[in-house]
Amino acid sequence: MDTTKNVRERRMEKLRKLQEGVDSRAGRRPDVSHMHFPQVDERRELYPSRLDRLEEDPYASLRVDPEVEWNRKWKREFTEYRRNDDDLGPPERDGSWRGRISARILVSGLLFALTWGMFHVHHPLAEKGKKWITTALTESVDASSVAAWYERKFGSAPSFLPALNPAKHQDAEKVSAVTKHYFTPVQGKLIAAFTPGQSGVLVDAKSGTPVAAVDTGLVTFAGMKEDTGFTVVLRHTDGVESIYGHLAQGKIQLNDWIKGGETLGTVDKPQGQASGTLFFALAKDGKPLNPTDVITFD
Repeated sequence: MDTTKNVRERRMEKLRKLQEGVDSRAGRRPDVSHMHFPQVDERRELYPSRLDRLEEDPYASLRVDPEVEWNRKWKREFTEYRRNDDDLGPPERDGSWRGRISARILVSGLLFALTWGMFHVHHPLAEKGKKWITTALTESVDASSVAAWYERKFGSAPSFLPALNPAKHQDAEKVSAVTKHYFTPVQGKLIAAFTPGQSGVLVDAKSGTPVAAVDTGLVTFAGMKEDTGFTVVLRHTDGVESIYGHLAQGKIQLNDWIKGGETLGTVDKPQGQASGTLFFALAKDGKPLNPTDVITFD
């Protein structure tokens, strides 16, 4: 019994000490006598406008226009984006921008001068360059190889790229070729119709009548021929060529560009005759075409 009583007393003593320790900590307060807290008047001096607004209308911040708040948020995000973008590197100066433009202008000028010189210099390398440039500007790209590769990879040519499947669009190409507008080279009377052996037509016109190019093209030949006299040959797009014979020799030279409807010469005057005759022919990919299918002379 004594042992049990002693154990109970020791437990009660521990509980009493623990309780006294908790009470002493709860009653202890930090010393804040040396600290200074601003009063209401001092806060008004620090933040006068905000305190005045809160006193006048404490719910004003809850009635902010959503659009105004959205614009304010967008401006903050845009400012943050610009700040992050500027941190990636120093801003470009006007000098660097002008330098790039000047360099591009210089390169463009050099390329133009090189091309101009290529067409005015007689040299084997220049001839190759002229041929390549002329082909690129006057002939359409052959898409047959691209179409074959596409069909091997994907099975068929895409419907939205008809140029890659020329076999299925031959009728459309014929219609477009017929409906293409060509200028009449000269107004006159057709005296010799197209035949496969002649490969062109003869048009009776007064001597000195201007002869116009049927379409824009490059002069690939300008000189004398036995059967057509002074003759000019123009190469157009899509492999089309136009031939003009029995012209009076003029200023047209090889590699000149002639616009559609532009005068390229006049009808020559034969000896002992009042009127002249123009020989005109069309060809596509080297095959003669009937000019009267696309041009009206009378």
